[in-house]
Amino acid sequence: MAISKEERAQLKQLPIRGYCDWKGIPYTTDSTSELRMVDHDSLVVRTKLNRFVWNSTGIKGDLVDFIHYYELGKNEGDSKGLAIKNQLAYARYIKGENIDVNKIYEPQQPRYKFDYDKVFKTEENNVAKDYLVNQRQLDPQFVDNLLRSGSVVQGSRYREDDKLHQNPVIFPWKDVTGKIVGADRQGTEQDFEHFKKRGTSKKIFAGSDTSTGYNISFGTGNQTLVLFESPIDLLSYAQQNHQEMQKNNATLLSVSGTDAKRGVQYLNDAVAAKQARFNHISVAFDNDKAGFKAADFFNRFSFKNPITDEPITVTRQIPVQGKDWNEQLKAGVTGYRELSLADNAKRLDALEKIAVQETQTGNAQMPDEKMSSVQPVTAAPATKDVKQNKGQQTKADRRKENALKNKRLIQEAMGKVSKYQQDPAELKKLLDFTATGLNYSARNSMLIQLQNPAATLLKGYKQWAADGIQVNKGEKGIKIFGAPANLKTIIEKNGEKIRWADATPEQKQLANNKELEVRSIKHYPVETVFDVRQTNATAEQLPSLLPNRPIDLATDKSPEHLDTAYKTLLRFADQLKVPVIDQGVDNQIAKRPMTWQGQAKGAFAQSKVNSDEKYILMRSDLTPTDKIHTLAHEIAHAQLHSLQSQNNWSTEIKETQAELSSYVITKNLGIDPGEKSVNYLAGWSNNLKALEGQNVGKIISQALKASTDVTQYLSDNLSQGEIRQPKTTKLLKPDKLAVVEQNYQAINNSHTRHM
Repeated sequence: MAISKEERAQLKQLPIRGYCDWKGIPYTTDSTSELRMVDHDSLVVRTKLNRFVWNSTGIKGDLVDFIHYYELGKNEGDSKGLAIKNQLAYARYIKGENIDVNKIYEPQQPRYKFDYDKVFKTEENNVAKDYLVNQRQLDPQFVDNLLRSGSVVQGSRYREDDKLHQNPVIFPWKDVTGKIVGADRQGTEQDFEHFKKRGTSKKIFAGSDTSTGYNISFGTGNQTLVLFESPIDLLSYAQQNHQEMQKNNATLLSVSGTDAKRGVQYLNDAVAAKQARFNHISVAFDNDKAGFKAADFFNRFSFKNPITDEPITVTRQIPVQGKDWNEQLKAGVTGYRELSLADNAKRLDALEKIAVQETQTGNAQMPDEKMSSVQPVTAAPATKDVKQNKGQQTKADRRKENALKNKRLIQEAMGKVSKYQQDPAELKKLLDFTATGLNYSARNSMLIQLQNPAATLLKGYKQWAADGIQVNKGEKGIKIFGAPANLKTIIEKNGEKIRWADATPEQKQLANNKELEVRSIKHYPVETVFDVRQTNATAEQLPSLLPNRPIDLATDKSPEHLDTAYKTLLRFADQLKVPVIDQGVDNQIAKRPMTWQGQAKGAFAQSKVNSDEKYILMRSDLTPTDKIHTLAHEIAHAQLHSLQSQNNWSTEIKETQAELSSYVITKNLGIDPGEKSVNYLAGWSNNLKALEGQNVGKIISQALKASTDVTQYLSDNLSQGEIRQPKTTKLLKPDKLAVVEQNYQAINNSHTRHM
């Protein structure tokens, strides 16, 4: 029977909340105007508009869309038609029961206004600090400052789902005048059974004023507005970029989701109340389709500050590694990629096309499918016979099969590490690749080069697609380790480890009854990346894809930039708490024995009496490039070879590690390490040949780790040859050298030597 226009209009008015009540779909409500689904709490129903938005997926719409995507699932045949049938059945129920939905679900004012004084808080903060530092890996001093200022507080224990939970972290929201008008509550214990993928409870306190959100400001805080999906992401970003935020007078705002309009509302309130002179908005939502879709909101409008009458620019920022800023922080990576809104739109279009392709293919052929975590080699469970019919395999079986396959590939790759002992040219390729500044871990750098020695620029399939670039058909990907994740794991009585998601109901019941042990185990997912040569990228696209050097001394050997590079290395040494003395110690260095490289140019020295007493000594007559080479070399010694170091390598190996590390650092700065250093590669390989094979990977990995720590620091602190945030280094001056000379005899016996 055909539906008239009038009947269709009436159907559109049917409330989503009423449908949930009719079908028994559980939801929670912080106020009567907003609902959250219990099993997918990122799905929010705006009852005033009678629309929903599913933040984690970017899907939104009316009642038919709700039934289509949420209840039926978009892959179940003609679910759109079934959704309309369900809507009609719901309409018949309302008509038969003579229900007036306009009165039952009439939008009302919030039940009460948020009152921060009524939020239960504790004087202690040990649980909150433990969560932020150990689980989220924020800097302890940063967390102490937040707790001291009241920017973060510890809540009292609370009851939810008939269970008493440990103290949460509370993030108070301030409006533009500084008044606390709302708050987020973040659970601090993992409970995957109740909170699914995320594993912890998250809640917005009832009555919170959603014209704002959790926010912190730097400087005047009235020029740049940066938007985030959660307080944790905001703090992770702040820790990594606080100097730049201070310079930009930035306010960081969490909208607790992906509602980009809240950023505009906050900005308007700040302009009206404080005459704020904002000129830039940066959308730092997650690096996924929902994040790009939310940021696309700003692509539909142009903004102008009414105070300055100047346009407000809007850009998109995404982490260089991981989906969000906390994942990047945990991975030990810093930096971000900044995109225009046009680029954001292109990536969104590419991601949506990929989503359609995944739907059509069932995700069976996607070359970048993320493999599950690999069990540690020493604790790999016994393998079972693989079922012949893959369609009958369980998800857990497929995960185990993929994990074993990936483990074999990685073990096969690492088995080739001995080639760095035998072939100096191969060793040089590894060092040059590490020096590009792509910020892969030392282990991943070796894995990439061992699988594809010609690799230069690598990304996952979806990352390439988001750049508008496609991986060529039939290309074989390179396996690397992704950022580790702590997963809830059941330990069987035979020692087998079973991820909670793969466990049977019986195993979960035994675990809940404490008959089986449950641990949080760190898993390293294996991911697939492709080199740029395996894609259809054009020569014109390459410059925008390659990482920018913090400084390129290959093309700019100006004294100012050479001095800037040297001073930045001094700052890194200062961070290691190793003072550098580059004046007045020439006589001390001259006393040191001659070596195969001639007279020493510098030295790392440490007192045997006081292990905290460390110095780097530098000759004063070095050329600018020699100063950089020498300091990079001695910094490597300071990182790797202090008296507390666990590896008692021979002097030759220590020197080789320092040379490998300084080669990468100087190459990253654009300085050609020189013909001598290249010739020395053969000598370094000979030193490695003298070792047993099982030590080589560890020795090279340590050297690369020392160098990438420095290159990442250079990238964070140098921009186009200029220091991003000037800082005074603790350089010892000649008038303090008397103290050094008094202790020099003890220091002189330090087990490391000159370059």
